Amino acid sequence: MSRDELIEYALQSDIMKNWHYFQFHFSFYHKEMEHELCKSIINSCISCELKIEGIAKNFIDRIASINGRVKQQSDYEQLLQILAELLIVEKTLSFEWENVREYKHEPTTGESKKNPEVNIVTDNYTIGVEVKSPKIIDHMNVRASNPFQLPARSPIIDFYGKEHTTLPRDNPVKDFLISADEKFKSFKETIPNYYGVLVIVWDDYIYEPISSLLSEGSGLFTEASFYIDTDKNAVKFPNIDCVVLTRHLLQIIRGTRGEPLPDEVKTPLEYGDKTIFPFKVHIVNPASSVTIPDEVIQCFQTHEPSFMLGAEYSPTDQITWFN
Repeated sequence: MSRDELIEYALQSDIMKNWHYFQFHFSFYHKEMEHELCKSIINSCISCELKIEGIAKNFIDRIASINGRVKQQSDYEQLLQILAELLIVEKTLSFEWENVREYKHEPTTGESKKNPEVNIVTDNYTIGVEVKSPKIIDHMNVRASNPFQLPARSPIIDFYGKEHTTLPRDNPVKDFLISADEKFKSFKETIPNYYGVLVIVWDDYIYEPISSLLSEGSGLFTEASFYIDTDKNAVKFPNIDCVVLTRHLLQIIRGTRGEPLPDEVKTPLEYGDKTIFPFKVHIVNPASSVTIPDEVIQCFQTHEPSFMLGAEYSPTDQITWFN
């Protein structure tokens, strides 16, 4: 499929036939112009199509299907999640994996109907990639409305009080881990050398998911995890080998709003590289029994979380907002 054919396909879809958050953006094509958001979407879809036939139309169909409800915030957040998935899938498929044999979109195995976004099959191993992003708009609006924020669960809440404190967003991270672990499970059981990678696309406040995973007092990847079983032991997620965290949701949101993009980013769906701020990080799951291939780190261009990257790249106990 050519780029022009995909644009025409989008213009004939429900994006233009019914009320849609992106109708304004795609209407630029009727004026022989191109909105930067649509340019990013089309380019990313075509890039994916080079590796998996039919995936470009699949993404446009999913975007177009969220229509008809005027200014429904949940619909907008679904669209953000699709764009986050497109960003990561395109990055995964465009990477030059060594000895690659096959790219699979929404693969299945055995009797399980749960599947990750893509599998990259090479001569040496198979990489499964699952993409998650949170509902973020309400949280963005209230994040700094309180004088205090707790990125992780802490007894400090008894001192500050809930009415003055923005609470942790660790439940979405927990749900992401549960879902990804279930999706990777059947692949781990049936495919030798299978590696499960969960990519969480967050906004600029990346200390929130980092703290949710690594906080010494309640982190989901620690023995002190707030998520425990009936024997009060921390629940593990053995089928996830590492978690990649990015801050790309901010630039996607700004791209949909036509606002200036952050830092050195040039387009709404630009992944950037390892040297460009904002940085991407990976967290190895201590419950994993394998060593993640170096190619995964190279593909997603990640660092290990560290204060050297900036204060927001380490677990944080509390935030005080000055208004």
